[in-house]
Amino acid sequence: MLNTAEKMIETVDYFGCGYCTSDLKKIFKGFDKTITDFYAGVFLIKHRKIGYILYDTGYSMDILKNNPKCLLYRIVNPVTLKREDIIDFQLEKRGIDRKEIKYIIISHLHPDHIGGLKFFPNSNLILTEACYNSLKSGKDNFLIFNELFPDDFENRLTLIKNYKENKLFPYKESFDLFSDSSMLMVEIGGHAKGQGCLFMPEKNLFIAADVCWGTEYLTLTDKMKWLPGKIQNNFEDYRQGSNLLKKIIEDNISVVVSHDNKEKIRRILNEKNI
Repeated sequence: MLNTAEKMIETVDYFGCGYCTSDLKKIFKGFDKTITDFYAGVFLIKHRKIGYILYDTGYSMDILKNNPKCLLYRIVNPVTLKREDIIDFQLEKRGIDRKEIKYIIISHLHPDHIGGLKFFPNSNLILTEACYNSLKSGKDNFLIFNELFPDDFENRLTLIKNYKENKLFPYKESFDLFSDSSMLMVEIGGHAKGQGCLFMPEKNLFIAADVCWGTEYLTLTDKMKWLPGKIQNNFEDYRQGSNLLKKIIEDNISVVVSHDNKEKIRRILNEKNI
């Protein structure tokens, strides 16, 4: 256990930045029609020495454009989004200038995670090398919208590799982002190649991006229907990621994923921020 005097993470906050609507009947076997909103979750982390760090940036209004790719995306994932839902607007409402965001950790490159990148031209960007290599290979890029990337995206990018064993997170090799044991980046593929998740030992909190649709649906992984299963980058890796989350939860680590229920996420974070 880390010494209280050495703790670096002051607070972790959550913002729902727009949402898509899906029918659980179309995702999992055994459901009647159940319309559910899946919010694009953004996490704001305040580090005692570094300052503000974002984990993902949610949707931007660009997803509502009427070009073929955006239209197709919204047919499959109907999106509800207002200007006041966008992360820059919500931060400003909280009295946080976008220039105060020192780093943005990008879990993966889908539009509900990178939509707001352009609002933060001064932030350093963090991405796993595996995710970046997948982008450059051009494979499985049907859910990547190049127009969402800032022009200087690659110039500001730090790629994460060389994961190591760490007794603070014994389940999988990790990368100590700031060399202070406050934030360990863990790569869990399946939904997207090289998807980056985040463990904060001081908070006993694991943010797991899109490892599953929601922690309440974790046990339904093997009941996923054919089409949503095929949309995943690699379903066997997806299944392994789900099993890893189950183990982490069993060991009493708090787990949230990007599309978890808003009230559930806020309840967990409120407990962590005491």
